Amino acid sequence: MTRTIALSERAYRRLKELKEALNLGYSELIELLIAEYEKRRIEELKTLCRKLKIKEEELVVIERLLKELRERKWW
Repeated sequence: MTRTIALSERAYRRLKELKEALNLGYSELIELLIAEYEKRRIEELKTLCRKLKIKEEELVVIERLLKELRERKWW
C-alpha cells in the first residue's frame, strides 16, 4: 500500500538529494531517518540521565517504558 504526502518544495528537494546520495528509495530513506531520530533521542535521554545522576538501573527502566509507549497503537 502507498500513501501520498505533501511536502514543501524545499523539503522535497532536500529529501530527493539525500535519497540519491544514499542510493535509497523514499520509504527506505524515511525509515532510516526515523531510526536515526529515535537513536538520537535515546542518546539525549542518556545524557540527561547522567547529568541528573540517575542510576543505570533506572535508565534501563526508563528505556523500557519509552519502548512500550512507542509500540502503543492508540496514541
